[in-house]
Amino acid sequence: MSMKIYLRILFFALIGVGFTPHRICDEEDYYVEKDVFISKCMKTIKIGTQYEYPSQPCMNAVGKYDMKRICRVITDSDESKISTTKIVFLAYMCHKPIPVGAKCGSKCF
Repeated sequence: MSMKIYLRILFFALIGVGFTPHRICDEEDYYVEKDVFISKCMKTIKIGTQYEYPSQPCMNAVGKYDMKRICRVITDSDESKISTTKIVFLAYMCHKPIPVGAKCGSKCF
């Protein structure tokens, strides 16, 4: 093959890499876990309500999942329904604190 063909293949490979979503190495997809967490803890983390003591299924979810990773995948749409401040407090209360300086949704704590 000529150098021109190699350069074309390299060019299209680089274009393809540029359009693929980038993920951190070994970063698992936590969107499903986030949805389960939100559904089990909605009464506790809902915006516009007073903090409510978490139910046992909610505490089990907090204990099972990596809360820092859950926080990373919270979207703006999620933040219109849930309080990231309450999530950070809930994680702390369940002995799974989110490290200082970590992002939870769009906020840094």
